Amino acid sequence: NAYITPPGTQGLAPHWDDVEVFVLQLGGEKAWSLHKSSSTILVPPEAQSLPRYSSGDLPLQSLSPAFLKPCLAPGDLLYFPRGTIHHAPNQNPDKPSVHLTISTFQRQSLFDLLSKTFEEGMAELWEGDEELRRSLPWGALSPNSQAYAGVCASLSGQLRRLADRVAAEAARAASGSAPSSAGAAAGDGGGSFAASALAEINSDFVRN
Repeated sequence: NAYITPPGTQGLAPHWDDVEVFVLQLGGEKAWSLHKSSSTILVPPEAQSLPRYSSGDLPLQSLSPAFLKPCLAPGDLLYFPRGTIHHAPNQNPDKPSVHLTISTFQRQSLFDLLSKTFEEGMAELWEGDEELRRSLPWGALSPNSQAYAGVCASLSGQLRRLADRVAAEAARAASGSAPSSAGAAAGDGGGSFAASALAEINSDFVRN
């Protein structure tokens, strides 16, 4: 994205983004302020790093003291991690500021990989295992159901089964073997669930 900020103005209120950010200053100058936390967020400051989603506008008075206040001139490059609160007024009363923002690493955390791997694995196992396609036991949705312990045991077993398949995938990769097809999941060899999940995360980022 390219941004033009007229002289003596500020384009965006303080906020954080859900991406890693590289800022390349193209023209004019811009004074950036980077902050670690905001008192308006309902979690302690140490838990505000690397958020999953972008914030809305944050009040200036709610921000922690700035840990970095660079003034970018043409040719300067600034990087800050996902979740860094930032704002950047153009303090020059005569010249506009122009900068280019390059965003990367959106939805590429271990959490995202775990979620995608689970989706890939269970989608394959579903096709070859009738137990996964059966309805939950009668009364399982009711509070204090007698079926609760059995449902938990079934969940644990299926999660362990999926974890074993991913462990086998890691062992194959460590031995230098090429990833097997996801369709092999129903067999004893297991499928490449993590490889498929990584490919899907990469595709999502390129597409978006």
